[in-house]
Amino acid sequence: MRPKEISRRLNRLQERLQAGAIDEACPLAQEIFTELLKSVYSQVRGQASPAVMRKLLEREIEIGGENGDFRHFDRQKMIDLFVSRDQTGKAEAPSFLKSGLSGAVDLKKISDRLESEAKPSLAVLRFIHAWLRLFAEEAEIIDPDMGPDMDGHVSSSIIAEPSAKDGRQCVQPGNPYTDPVTGMTFVWVPEGTFSMGDTFDEGADDEMPVHEVTLSSFAIAATPVTQAQWQRLMDENPSNFAGDDHPVEQVPLADVMTFIDRLNAQSPAGFRFDLPSEAQWEYAARSGGKNERYAGGQELETVGWFADNTTTGATAAVGRKPPNALGLYDMSGNVWEWCRDIYLSDAYRRHSKNDPVVTRGGRDKVIRGGSWHLDAWSARCARRFQFDPELFGPALGFRVVMEAV
Repeated sequence: MRPKEISRRLNRLQERLQAGAIDEACPLAQEIFTELLKSVYSQVRGQASPAVMRKLLEREIEIGGENGDFRHFDRQKMIDLFVSRDQTGKAEAPSFLKSGLSGAVDLKKISDRLESEAKPSLAVLRFIHAWLRLFAEEAEIIDPDMGPDMDGHVSSSIIAEPSAKDGRQCVQPGNPYTDPVTGMTFVWVPEGTFSMGDTFDEGADDEMPVHEVTLSSFAIAATPVTQAQWQRLMDENPSNFAGDDHPVEQVPLADVMTFIDRLNAQSPAGFRFDLPSEAQWEYAARSGGKNERYAGGQELETVGWFADNTTTGATAAVGRKPPNALGLYDMSGNVWEWCRDIYLSDAYRRHSKNDPVVTRGGRDKVIRGGSWHLDAWSARCARRFQFDPELFGPALGFRVVMEAV
């Protein structure tokens, strides 16, 4: 297919997505993907040395039979040309193709999403559209100026195969990153050292001793995961208080980790999503380690939803109270949030100096932040609480961090 025709079809796919026509957009995306694979493979073939050409022909025969002609291959056979598996089952590009192809694992991820029995959501198809255009541009099949990107330009360091350094650059101060599948917005939290624990001397024993902790930079979601964001990856909404822009709640830890696993399955290399450690959570809630009682200030009435100002007897839509200095909402009140750590009453006596997280020694997990039906004391940034990972409730949700790997 000629470059102009590929560009034309990419633009047509964009129009279908803007119209919300998923039934038309999905087969068009499949068709474009197959043609792009053939175009890229043709380029690799045309630049191959005699030794590499022999290997390519052998692989074509292996996949398509003795009379196999890659120009007649379907999408799955084209993927098989590009992707093989090592002895551990890990997908990779064959050694003789690596110089002409990057992102072999991404090819498999995109193909799997298009082939899924469950129809891709509009958000997933938007992500695939952006990926296809970048793939075509990086392979120099189309010129970047031949057509507009969906909802603005998407950096190749986000969609392609970034290094760990590139992954960290996906979100920076003043440059939030919006995940294209769920719509979650992540803000940058710079590295730093702070005094973790009950700095106001008004908490429980497990908030002591106050100790110095140094954290590497990371990014964290601006709000708890909402029900709309949850449903872009999960089949059912478990929440008691329905509302697209309300926090998802009644989520046991196993379901939370399924959501995060699915989020990681579609994320580019270079970074991963996870629950925050409780050190990350407290540091972010306190606007980067400031001596704040609540996330955003000293008066909870102003910055959070709790028993004294919640009149509906339910969660509140996220982002309706002022954010803290980092631009984070609802970290004090509204819903408790799951953390990565195992709960230990003496965790602060065991913490390492740098990036502490407790992964052994108990069963219960740490939750943070307080909730809509509890008092202000429970919503303090320093407040720690333990919770059985198999239990859930209408006052317990979560938010996600993004870290470079």
